[in-house]
Amino acid sequence: MKKTFFIVTLILVFTTVSFAQKNNINGYKYILVPNQYEFQKSEDAYQVNSLTKFLFNRAGFTVFMTDDKIPAEMANNACMALKAIVVNNSGLLSTKMQIKLVDCYNNIVYLTDEVSSREKDYKKAYHEAIREAFEEIENLNYSYQPATPVKEELKTVEKELQKPIVKEVVEAIDNIQEVKIIEEKQLVEEKLEKAKVEDKIEKKKKTIKPLQEEIKEIEIKPILTIEGNYEVEKWGSCKISKSEEGYAFTTGDENFEFAVVYPTSKPTVFIIKYAAYKQPQMLELSADGNLKVDSPAGIKTYKRVR
Repeated sequence: MKKTFFIVTLILVFTTVSFAQKNNINGYKYILVPNQYEFQKSEDAYQVNSLTKFLFNRAGFTVFMTDDKIPAEMANNACMALKAIVVNNSGLLSTKMQIKLVDCYNNIVYLTDEVSSREKDYKKAYHEAIREAFEEIENLNYSYQPATPVKEELKTVEKELQKPIVKEVVEAIDNIQEVKIIEEKQLVEEKLEKAKVEDKIEKKKKTIKPLQEEIKEIEIKPILTIEGNYEVEKWGSCKISKSEEGYAFTTGDENFEFAVVYPTSKPTVFIIKYAAYKQPQMLELSADGNLKVDSPAGIKTYKRVR
């Protein structure tokens, strides 16, 4: 009877933990954005993929494209990441899109409501629909919270299963000496079991040091400073330097200041305010040192001058 109870408990624990992780995006550490979706004819067509990565980053996720260099823990455990898929349900008269998050088993963890745009220009329509869908994702207030590993839950159940199952006493025990022998045998078995556990703990300790050395060898890319020279559309060669307000974006021999860049809480995300426009815009410092501006016309890239 007890064996049956413990087996049922084991199944329930495994199912509950798996279901909880599968339906809670806070249990996933990374987001993986494909370079190209099924409805696109080329990589990052209409800048859909780069926009998706930018918006996930802005919502607090750690995001990688499929051709980016990924962390060692993600390479060793693909189930730490969710794959972000932009679903195109467009018809003849309107653009309809959804954002879907799937786990390493291709199970749907989260799916936004369908949003639409009546813009005739594909790029504007895609960007408008994706941004509207992201409002739902941003409202989730994502914060990474590692889920309790299933193995730890299973160990607790296994300990219960390994406890000696005592048979119900049906007849009175006449021989007290026999009872004593049984108790001594159980004590010996418990000591042997304890010795096995201590041996496993000792072996685990020996693996910690090599693991620490392996972690030290993982390459950590330094965050580039935003200060430097950039090639900016009609302004040509421009420079970003530290100022009292934040950073000054200047050009020409007279160092004309055509924009001010303000830092945010994230070291690679900034707010840029052009002198010619009232509306500030989001600016991101990419890993390659270039700047990506989220303008009304779409993502603009200012390349760093080496």
